[in-house]
Amino acid sequence: MKKLTLLEAVIFCTLTITVLNSCDNDLVTYKTSYSYEVKMDYSASVCYQDEATSAINAFNIAIGTDGYSYKAYETNQDNKMKSACESVKERFSNVNSTYMKFDLYRLTLSADPQTPKKEEIIGTYVMGQALTKPFVTYSISTNEDQAYAGLNEMKAQLDEVDEKIYIASRKTLRTLLGRHQSSSTTSGTVTSVSYSAFEKHFTNVLPKVWQENQNDELFLAAACDSIANAHASDTLAVKAQVTLSKTGFLNKEVTPIWTKTFNANIE
Repeated sequence: MKKLTLLEAVIFCTLTITVLNSCDNDLVTYKTSYSYEVKMDYSASVCYQDEATSAINAFNIAIGTDGYSYKAYETNQDNKMKSACESVKERFSNVNSTYMKFDLYRLTLSADPQTPKKEEIIGTYVMGQALTKPFVTYSISTNEDQAYAGLNEMKAQLDEVDEKIYIASRKTLRTLLGRHQSSSTTSGTVTSVSYSAFEKHFTNVLPKVWQENQNDELFLAAACDSIANAHASDTLAVKAQVTLSKTGFLNKEVTPIWTKTFNANIE
């Protein structure tokens, strides 16, 4: 066997290391794992807390988690998890809650530190009374911005006659329309709110979801008439409009129930 010189030995060693490193790089593979989680969409749900808790516990059991730690699978388990969640949805199909919405998430994680984890919603499961009965929310809309702007434009003209007209008109607008202002400051956005007589009267009605009922709508319209009549003679230099509407909880269709235009009543 030929004896290598020192230079040849160094070159041979370098080539050998290069080849081995090249082979090692070719063999490097990063495994991908999958885990699953069910989360309740609280922003979309209107429900009883006990039913929500029971449902989420059932979903956790179905997908094999305690709600805190999540099993990692080497292969995609989408179909298995979806089927398990569908079974839970069927079990809770007759809940008393208005609406509960749950999303099934798949978290895909690679061992490669350069690959970011990926979270996707792969299934959505809803249940509740709103799926079979119509539910609505109520809201009040006005021409607030236009009315206040119009009154401010008239201020100089009104003050020439009697400055009390402007002050009284502004008070009437606050009663009928309220005042909802937002302004930006160095520390953030500041919101100033003065609620109208309508908003104050319906303070326990407007933020909630209700099963649609014609008698309720007649009652709300009658209450609006009463408020409007109480302020029909209040001093007003510009037109003010108030509308009470209902919005379908699921279809988001807006339907006016009652509307009133308060016309200017100064000469």
